[in-house]
Amino acid sequence: MGIDRRLKLRHIQCFLEAAQHVHLTEVALRLNLTQAAVSKTLSELESIVGEPLLIRARAGVRLTEAGDQFLQYAQASWGSLRKGLDAIGLSKSLLARPVELRVGMLPFVAARLMPAAVQEFLAAPHVPISLSLFTGYNTELINQLHNGQIDLAIARIGSPADMRELEFSALYAEPMVLVARAGHPVLALPAQDRMQHIARYPFLLPPPQTRIRPIVERAMVELGIPTPRNIIETVSNTFGRSFVPRSDAIWIISQGVVEDLLELDSLRMLARPLENTREPVGLIRRTDQELDTVARELSQILLKQTHHLRSQT
Repeated sequence: MGIDRRLKLRHIQCFLEAAQHVHLTEVALRLNLTQAAVSKTLSELESIVGEPLLIRARAGVRLTEAGDQFLQYAQASWGSLRKGLDAIGLSKSLLARPVELRVGMLPFVAARLMPAAVQEFLAAPHVPISLSLFTGYNTELINQLHNGQIDLAIARIGSPADMRELEFSALYAEPMVLVARAGHPVLALPAQDRMQHIARYPFLLPPPQTRIRPIVERAMVELGIPTPRNIIETVSNTFGRSFVPRSDAIWIISQGVVEDLLELDSLRMLARPLENTREPVGLIRRTDQELDTVARELSQILLKQTHHLRSQT
């Protein structure tokens, strides 16, 4: 029978620390984790081995009989691993390897926030890093966090069920805007008449499976916009920023994505910003995994760069 693939080094390390300390708060401090993360890791290990390894009480924790037996082998395997690394000189080479950081983000975050954040991040002195960036729908990013495919997400807060065992730290919230190219025929109409006429033009909307689609649809109803004749469903800001300024299409999009095009007068707002579409965007991480130094550094950069946006909400 092989070793359960769910078993990780963090489980063994956490158990060995718990076996040496009475209180899990001490274990958490030594491992730079939260106490909740330590408890969860130990519970995962007990689920994997199929036996309770620790007795938890107000006075602290102590090993069960199974835990005492497991401790002998855990110590032996941990010691052998360290000796093996030392023997082949990997201890030093591992330190020189890039630290991997995997960040998932919404498309408009990738367009607006990340270029400047990554530039500042790479300019800071730190260990070598391998930074992997991914974009996706909100639901996809949250699922990737739960599955351990990414370390950090920059997205909107999900439903209570989706956010179980996840922690959300708000960066900012901004409204969506209804925009069209400068010189669009609708702009020649009085403001009070525009909404009844724009449905004849193509509309760029987020796909139905995205969390923002119902919010956009409610905003359209409140504005009195009839069902558009032609709809282009996309989350590609690259496509929208290129297509809308050179066509008669209408676009409902987060204001930050097109802020520069509005300033350049390539796009115009057809109505005031849709304040009822404000939803917080923030940093999301798993509560059972403490962010390492590199991830915290990027998080602090993003918090600093969005300070002025938080003050506007």
